[in-house]
Amino acid sequence: MVYDLHTHSTASDGIFSPTELVERAAEKKVDCLALTDHDTTQGLQEAIDASSKYNITLIPGIELSVKWQFYEIHVVGLNIDPKNEKLQNRLVQQQESRKTRLMQMLDKMTESGIEGTESIIQSFKSGDHVGRPTVAKFLVENKYCENFKQAYSRLNRGGDLHVEPNWELMQYALKWITDAGGIPVLAHPGSYGLDKPGFSGILRDFQKYGGQAVEICYGPCSNANVSRWSYYARKFSLYGSIGSDFHRPSRGIELGKVKKLPDGIPGVWELF
Repeated sequence: MVYDLHTHSTASDGIFSPTELVERAAEKKVDCLALTDHDTTQGLQEAIDASSKYNITLIPGIELSVKWQFYEIHVVGLNIDPKNEKLQNRLVQQQESRKTRLMQMLDKMTESGIEGTESIIQSFKSGDHVGRPTVAKFLVENKYCENFKQAYSRLNRGGDLHVEPNWELMQYALKWITDAGGIPVLAHPGSYGLDKPGFSGILRDFQKYGGQAVEICYGPCSNANVSRWSYYARKFSLYGSIGSDFHRPSRGIELGKVKKLPDGIPGVWELF
Protein backbone atom coordinates (compact mmCIF):
# COMPACT_ATOMS: atom_id res chain seq x y z
CA MET A 1 0.00 0.00 0.00
CA VAL A 2 1.22 3.48 -0.89
CA TYR A 3 0.04 6.06 1.65
CA ASP A 4 0.16 9.84 1.41
CA LEU A 5 -1.59 11.35 4.42
CA HIS A 6 -0.73 15.05 4.15
CA THR A 7 -1.67 16.97 0.99
CA HIS A 8 -3.21 20.29 -0.04
CA SER A 9 -5.57 21.53 -2.74
CA THR A 10 -6.89 24.87 -3.96
CA ALA A 11 -9.26 24.82 -0.97
CA SER A 12 -6.21 26.16 0.89
CA ASP A 13 -2.78 26.80 -0.62
CA GLY A 14 -2.28 23.98 -3.14
CA ILE A 15 -2.41 24.57 -6.90
CA PHE A 16 -4.56 21.58 -7.89
CA SER A 17 -8.29 21.36 -7.31
CA PRO A 18 -9.39 18.45 -5.10
CA THR A 19 -10.39 16.52 -8.22
CA GLU A 20 -7.06 17.21 -9.93
CA LEU A 21 -5.19 16.22 -6.77
CA VAL A 22 -6.98 12.85 -6.63
CA GLU A 23 -6.34 12.30 -10.33
CA ARG A 24 -2.63 13.03 -9.89
CA ALA A 25 -2.45 10.77 -6.85
CA ALA A 26 -3.97 7.95 -8.90
CA GLU A 27 -1.39 8.56 -11.67
CA LYS A 28 1.37 8.33 -9.06
CA LYS A 29 0.02 4.98 -7.79
CA VAL A 30 -1.13 6.27 -4.38
CA ASP A 31 -3.52 3.79 -2.77
CA CYS A 32 -4.61 5.86 0.25
CA LEU A 33 -4.71 9.66 0.10
CA ALA A 34 -5.63 12.19 2.79
CA LEU A 35 -6.62 15.72 1.81
CA THR A 36 -5.57 17.96 4.72
CA ASP A 37 -6.15 21.58 3.75
CA HIS A 38 -5.33 24.37 6.19
CA ASP A 39 -8.19 25.10 8.61
CA THR A 40 -10.89 24.13 6.12
CA THR A 41 -12.83 21.09 4.95
CA GLN A 42 -14.25 22.79 1.85
CA GLY A 43 -12.48 20.54 -0.63
CA LEU A 44 -13.29 17.21 0.98
CA GLN A 45 -16.59 16.35 -0.66
CA GLU A 46 -15.17 17.04 -4.12
CA ALA A 47 -12.16 14.85 -3.32
CA ILE A 48 -14.39 12.05 -1.98
CA ASP A 49 -16.52 12.18 -5.13
CA ALA A 50 -13.42 12.09 -7.35
CA SER A 51 -11.90 9.16 -5.46
CA SER A 52 -14.90 7.00 -6.33
CA LYS A 53 -13.78 7.11 -9.99
CA TYR A 54 -10.37 5.66 -9.16
CA ASN A 55 -9.03 2.74 -7.17
CA ILE A 56 -8.00 5.05 -4.33
CA THR A 57 -9.12 5.46 -0.72
CA LEU A 58 -9.73 9.06 0.32
CA ILE A 59 -9.22 9.87 4.00
CA PRO A 60 -11.02 13.10 5.06
CA GLY A 61 -8.54 15.31 6.87
CA ILE A 62 -7.55 18.79 7.91
CA GLU A 63 -4.42 20.65 9.04
CA LEU A 64 -5.02 22.98 11.99
CA SER A 65 -2.79 25.86 13.02
CA VAL A 66 -2.54 25.81 16.83
CA LYS A 67 -0.51 27.34 19.61
CA TRP A 68 1.79 25.53 22.04
CA GLN A 69 3.54 27.85 24.47
CA PHE A 70 5.04 30.50 22.15
CA TYR A 71 5.13 28.30 19.08
CA GLU A 72 2.80 27.97 16.12
CA ILE A 73 2.30 24.24 15.62
CA HIS A 74 0.43 22.35 12.91
CA VAL A 75 -1.73 19.35 13.74
CA VAL A 76 -3.19 17.09 11.05
CA GLY A 77 -6.55 15.50 11.78
CA LEU A 78 -7.14 12.25 9.89
CA ASN A 79 -10.37 10.37 9.26
CA ILE A 80 -12.52 13.22 10.56
CA ASP A 81 -16.23 13.67 10.01
CA PRO A 82 -16.23 16.86 7.90
CA LYS A 83 -19.89 17.46 8.73
CA ASN A 84 -19.30 17.55 12.48
CA GLU A 85 -21.07 20.69 13.69
CA LYS A 86 -18.68 21.46 16.54
CA LEU A 87 -15.68 21.22 14.24
CA GLN A 88 -17.27 23.46 11.64
CA ASN A 89 -18.09 26.07 14.27
CA ARG A 90 -14.47 26.03 15.43
CA LEU A 91 -13.23 26.40 11.87
CA VAL A 92 -15.21 29.64 11.59
CA GLN A 93 -13.22 30.80 14.61
CA GLN A 94 -9.97 29.79 12.89
CA GLN A 95 -10.87 31.74 9.77
CA GLU A 96 -11.69 34.81 11.84
CA SER A 97 -8.27 34.54 13.51
CA ARG A 98 -6.67 34.23 10.09
CA LYS A 99 -8.55 37.29 8.82
CA THR A 100 -7.63 39.40 11.86
CA ARG A 101 -3.96 38.48 11.53
CA LEU A 102 -4.01 39.28 7.83
CA MET A 103 -5.51 42.73 8.36
CA GLN A 104 -2.93 43.53 11.02
CA MET A 105 -0.21 42.39 8.64
CA LEU A 106 -1.59 44.62 5.89
CA ASP A 107 -1.65 47.58 8.28
CA LYS A 108 2.05 47.04 8.95
CA MET A 109 2.72 46.83 5.23
CA THR A 110 0.95 50.15 4.66
CA GLU A 111 2.93 51.76 7.47
CA SER A 112 6.10 50.52 5.76
CA GLY A 113 5.16 52.22 2.50
CA ILE A 114 4.02 49.07 0.69
CA GLU A 115 1.25 49.82 -1.79
CA GLY A 116 -1.27 47.76 -3.74
CA THR A 117 -2.41 45.49 -0.92
CA GLU A 118 -6.03 45.90 -1.99
CA SER A 119 -5.60 42.84 -4.22
CA ILE A 120 -4.89 40.69 -1.17
CA ILE A 121 -8.00 41.97 0.59
CA GLN A 122 -10.07 41.25 -2.51
CA SER A 123 -8.75 37.68 -2.63
CA PHE A 124 -9.88 37.15 0.96
CA LYS A 125 -13.31 38.65 0.26
CA SER A 126 -13.65 36.33 -2.74
CA GLY A 127 -13.26 33.33 -0.45
CA ASP A 128 -9.71 32.45 -1.47
CA HIS A 129 -7.35 30.99 1.11
CA VAL A 130 -5.11 33.87 2.16
CA GLY A 131 -2.17 33.59 4.52
CA ARG A 132 1.52 34.33 4.80
CA PRO A 133 2.35 32.52 1.51
CA THR A 134 -0.04 34.91 -0.27
CA VAL A 135 1.62 37.92 1.33
CA ALA A 136 5.12 36.57 0.63
CA LYS A 137 4.22 36.05 -3.02
CA PHE A 138 2.89 39.62 -3.21
CA LEU A 139 6.11 41.03 -1.72
CA VAL A 140 8.28 39.17 -4.23
CA GLU A 141 6.12 39.82 -7.30
CA ASN A 142 5.91 43.52 -6.51
CA LYS A 143 9.68 43.81 -5.92
CA TYR A 144 9.43 44.66 -2.22
CA CYS A 145 11.59 41.60 -1.53
CA GLU A 146 14.17 39.95 -3.75
CA ASN A 147 13.07 36.39 -2.98
CA PHE A 148 10.84 34.31 -0.72
CA LYS A 149 13.57 33.87 1.86
CA GLN A 150 13.75 37.63 2.31
CA ALA A 151 9.96 37.92 2.33
CA TYR A 152 9.61 35.38 5.11
CA SER A 153 12.38 37.04 7.10
CA ARG A 154 10.09 40.08 7.23
CA LEU A 155 6.97 38.03 7.99
CA ASN A 156 8.47 35.66 10.58
CA ARG A 157 9.04 36.48 14.25
CA GLY A 158 11.56 39.33 14.49
CA GLY A 159 10.62 40.75 11.10
CA ASP A 160 9.06 44.19 10.65
CA LEU A 161 5.85 42.71 9.18
CA HIS A 162 5.39 39.92 11.72
CA VAL A 163 2.08 39.55 13.54
CA GLU A 164 1.72 36.93 16.26
CA PRO A 165 -1.05 34.46 15.39
CA ASN A 166 -3.97 34.04 17.75
CA TRP A 167 -4.59 30.36 17.12
CA GLU A 168 -6.39 28.07 19.53
CA LEU A 169 -4.30 26.34 22.18
CA MET A 170 -3.16 22.88 21.13
CA GLN A 171 -5.03 20.99 23.84
CA TYR A 172 -8.39 22.43 22.76
CA ALA A 173 -7.75 21.99 19.03
CA LEU A 174 -6.91 18.34 19.59
CA LYS A 175 -10.37 17.91 21.10
CA TRP A 176 -11.92 19.44 17.98
CA ILE A 177 -10.37 16.61 16.01
CA THR A 178 -11.24 13.80 18.40
CA ASP A 179 -14.80 15.10 18.84
CA ALA A 180 -15.13 14.84 15.05
CA GLY A 181 -14.01 11.20 15.23
CA GLY A 182 -10.53 11.99 13.94
CA ILE A 183 -6.96 11.08 14.79
CA PRO A 184 -4.62 13.95 15.76
CA VAL A 185 -1.16 13.80 14.17
CA LEU A 186 1.71 16.18 14.91
CA ALA A 187 2.71 17.49 11.50
CA HIS A 188 6.30 17.96 10.20
CA PRO A 189 7.91 17.94 13.67
CA GLY A 190 11.26 19.23 12.44
CA SER A 191 9.89 22.57 11.26
CA TYR A 192 9.35 24.27 14.62
CA GLY A 193 12.93 24.92 15.70
CA LEU A 194 12.53 22.99 18.93
CA ASP A 195 15.53 21.62 20.82
CA LYS A 196 15.47 18.19 22.50
CA PRO A 197 13.83 19.36 25.76
CA GLY A 198 11.30 21.39 23.79
CA PHE A 199 10.42 18.52 21.50
CA SER A 200 9.99 16.15 24.43
CA GLY A 201 7.79 18.79 26.06
CA ILE A 202 5.48 19.23 23.11
CA LEU A 203 5.11 15.49 22.58
CA ARG A 204 4.41 14.96 26.27
CA ASP A 205 1.59 17.52 26.10
CA PHE A 206 0.45 16.29 22.70
CA GLN A 207 0.00 12.75 23.98
CA LYS A 208 -1.55 13.95 27.27
CA TYR A 209 -4.30 15.85 25.45
CA GLY A 210 -5.22 13.15 22.96
CA GLY A 211 -2.55 13.21 20.26
CA GLN A 212 -2.08 9.76 18.74
CA ALA A 213 0.55 9.98 15.99
CA VAL A 214 3.53 11.92 14.69
CA GLU A 215 4.68 12.39 11.11
CA ILE A 216 7.89 10.41 10.86
CA CYS A 217 8.34 10.49 7.10
CA TYR A 218 7.29 13.78 5.52
CA GLY A 219 8.44 15.73 2.50
CA PRO A 220 12.06 15.11 1.43
CA CYS A 221 13.10 13.94 4.92
CA SER A 222 16.55 12.55 5.59
CA ASN A 223 17.25 9.09 6.99
CA ALA A 224 18.66 10.77 10.11
CA ASN A 225 15.39 12.60 10.73
CA VAL A 226 13.35 9.45 10.13
CA SER A 227 15.44 7.77 12.84
CA ARG A 228 15.01 10.78 15.12
CA TRP A 229 11.21 10.94 14.88
CA SER A 230 10.99 7.16 15.14
CA TYR A 231 12.82 7.35 18.45
CA TYR A 232 10.32 9.89 19.79
CA ALA A 233 7.35 7.90 18.47
CA ARG A 234 8.54 4.90 20.44
CA LYS A 235 9.34 6.99 23.51
CA PHE A 236 5.83 8.45 23.66
CA SER A 237 3.96 5.38 22.32
CA LEU A 238 2.71 7.21 19.24
CA TYR A 239 1.75 5.82 15.86
CA GLY A 240 3.73 6.90 12.82
CA SER A 241 2.35 8.81 9.85
CA ILE A 242 3.73 9.65 6.42
CA GLY A 243 2.86 12.45 4.03
CA SER A 244 4.38 14.43 1.20
CA ASP A 245 2.85 17.74 2.37
CA PHE A 246 2.23 18.20 -1.35
CA HIS A 247 1.26 21.67 -2.55
CA ARG A 248 2.66 21.83 -6.08
CA PRO A 249 5.11 19.82 -8.22
CA SER A 250 7.89 22.39 -7.84
CA ARG A 251 7.83 22.29 -4.03
CA GLY A 252 9.04 19.43 -1.87
CA ILE A 253 8.38 15.96 -3.27
CA GLU A 254 5.80 14.32 -5.50
CA LEU A 255 2.63 12.66 -4.27
CA GLY A 256 3.28 9.19 -2.87
CA LYS A 257 7.08 9.49 -2.98
CA VAL A 258 7.64 9.87 0.76
CA LYS A 259 9.77 7.29 2.57
CA LYS A 260 8.13 4.28 4.22
CA LEU A 261 7.84 3.87 7.97
CA PRO A 262 10.68 1.96 9.61
CA ASP A 263 9.96 -1.55 10.83
CA GLY A 264 8.43 -1.70 14.27
CA ILE A 265 6.54 1.61 14.02
CA PRO A 266 2.76 1.04 13.80
CA GLY A 267 1.15 3.05 11.01
CA VAL A 268 -1.59 5.52 11.89
CA TRP A 269 -3.78 3.82 9.29
CA GLU A 270 -4.22 0.97 11.76
CA LEU A 271 -6.57 3.36 13.60
CA PHE A 272 -8.81 4.04 10.60
